[in-house]
Amino acid sequence: MIKFGVVGMGIRGSLFTDTIGQNPYAELAAVADAYEATLTKSKEKYGVPGYLDVEDMINQEQLDAIVIATPDFLHKAPVMLAARKGIHIMVEKPFSTIVEEAEEMLEAVKAAGVKCLVAFENRWNSPFVAVKEAVDNGEIGKIITVNARLNDTIYVPTKMLKWSQGSTPGWFLLPHATDIALWLKDSTPVKVYAVGTKKKLVSMGLDIYDSIQAVVTFDDETHATFTTSWILPESMPLIYDFKYEIIGEDGALYVDLADQMVRKAVTDYKHVHTLGTPINGQFTSAPSYMLNSFIDNIRLDTQPTSDAAAGLLNTRLVSAIHRSMETGHVENI
Repeated sequence: MIKFGVVGMGIRGSLFTDTIGQNPYAELAAVADAYEATLTKSKEKYGVPGYLDVEDMINQEQLDAIVIATPDFLHKAPVMLAARKGIHIMVEKPFSTIVEEAEEMLEAVKAAGVKCLVAFENRWNSPFVAVKEAVDNGEIGKIITVNARLNDTIYVPTKMLKWSQGSTPGWFLLPHATDIALWLKDSTPVKVYAVGTKKKLVSMGLDIYDSIQAVVTFDDETHATFTTSWILPESMPLIYDFKYEIIGEDGALYVDLADQMVRKAVTDYKHVHTLGTPINGQFTSAPSYMLNSFIDNIRLDTQPTSDAAAGLLNTRLVSAIHRSMETGHVENI
């Protein structure tokens, strides 16, 4: 059995922990969380040792792998600790919010020879899997333009995330959208121009961006546009709105994750979140498929496709988007 530790027992960490419990090749050995109340609940629920400090967990437990589900800006320390111990790593996106940190993390992973999967979960999301297959089969020809929009409701930065002021919609949301483009295209991003708006959340006492728009140029002289915000009204039918357009020389592909086929009208009007609905008690969401894939990487000695190098490239791109917002200039990636 592959013994896992999970650090960060919030919404994501709990989902990953539950997924480990369903995999026949893995077992939960320990959990870690910096909040004592959260840690106590997790220890009681899962019946495993718990640690306030991830370093203590890594040093005191015999772990084969670790899942890092800490906030966007707190990934480096557990990655470095795990790599030095020879522990395989699945880490939430973004790999890091600082390019230099991401470079150090990649070198540590390579030096340790451990497997590292960066959690770009939409590579396991069935609509995007279908898109990837169509692109790889040449059905739309060479990709000319990508247009992506990923927004959250204002519930996310104001209520769901305790740490939203340490992030932006650029770091929390954009890596999902940018990674899909990097996954689909056979070219490299080289420069970006971006703008950001700070109004709504600032008026609520949160000094963070409301929205970001970016135009990315690739080395084959094609372009992609990315827009993101997290101030949609809480009355939206889903907590997120993700739309993707891929235009090629011979065709186009369109994805709308906000339309999940089932609409429910009771006291209010909502879209039922059908992608990931458990079937016969088994988790079917993209994050669960992703973690199960990582477990297969370990037991079958294969390499994750969404690896540390992909994480570094994404961090370079999203970091350049933020630099461009701040400077008002085109920035190299």
